[in-house]
Amino acid sequence: MEFKAIKVKKGSFKILGLEEYFEAKIQELKRTLGNGGTKPAAKAKPAAKAAAVTAPSKGELSEVKSLLGALESHKRKAALLKAGKAKNQLMRSLIPLYLGRSIGFNVSSGVTSKFWAAQGVKFAAPNAAKALRQHAEYARRTKAGPVITTQGVAFVEKALG
Repeated sequence: MEFKAIKVKKGSFKILGLEEYFEAKIQELKRTLGNGGTKPAAKAKPAAKAAAVTAPSKGELSEVKSLLGALESHKRKAALLKAGKAKNQLMRSLIPLYLGRSIGFNVSSGVTSKFWAAQGVKFAAPNAAKALRQHAEYARRTKAGPVITTQGVAFVEKALG
């Protein structure tokens, strides 16, 4: 097969013989697949995609329920919710850690996301992790997960007023 390039405009070329080459290759491919080129092949159905959202584990559900219980029993519940509904990702990340500290367990970014979902606030887990990474002085990483620091506690309590 022979190709020939012709300059159409400045910087643009037309390649002669390319279309015939591709058409011949398509016909050859159809013959090898047993279609013979007479009718179009049936389209394969796409595989069913896995669900994008996975069901939360029982441990995460109990942690979220524990956090919600800690929120209910907190004397500044309204102020915590108001601060969390403000568009401050660091504050949204720290409030569940603050509540988790009072009941004695570590809170992952996934649990943080589910906690805010229960409050009607959209907050993705990667955003929580990113906020804590960018502001390392407010929470430190441990093997069990992030733990709020004294500076983080002071930040949350200052926001509560």
